[in-house]
Amino acid sequence: MASTVFPAASAAAKTQFRTTLTSGTSYTVPANVTYLNVTLVGGGGGGGGGSYNANYVSGSEGLGGETISSTLSATAGNSIAYAIGGGGTAGAAGSSGVPGGDGGTTTFTGATSAGGGGGGITDSNTNRTGKTGKISSFVNGGGGGAANASGGAGGAGCIIVEYWA
Repeated sequence: MASTVFPAASAAAKTQFRTTLTSGTSYTVPANVTYLNVTLVGGGGGGGGGSYNANYVSGSEGLGGETISSTLSATAGNSIAYAIGGGGTAGAAGSSGVPGGDGGTTTFTGATSAGGGGGGITDSNTNRTGKTGKISSFVNGGGGGAANASGGAGGAGCIIVEYWA
């Protein structure tokens, strides 16, 4: 968990704090905080594996996890449960290529969940279209495998928590 402090514009203003959660299962609301801005990012999909049949098709890349932002009322000292979506598994090379796994869902109690990105695919008919995309500003999908090569694993999701104190 990394924290960044942004200095206040003036002595009378509050200071903005930003924490990125990449592991763990609960967040304790700091003292004097009454609301939180949270941005949830789902896990990225794994890249599809390339095929080694007559077409030698490359796998498509996995899609980035969904990005969702919410503002939540909070009570100082309360513990809020969350889960970080894991990255999708890499697709292996095969006669038709093996699809990458879908990324996992990221949750933060009280906020809308962020779904994981779809895994990349490949087949012998050169169909390299990935699964339905999510709205994401993060690039955490795995790369597609070259012909006769495995794809890359998707990156894990995260939660960015912001508050002013």
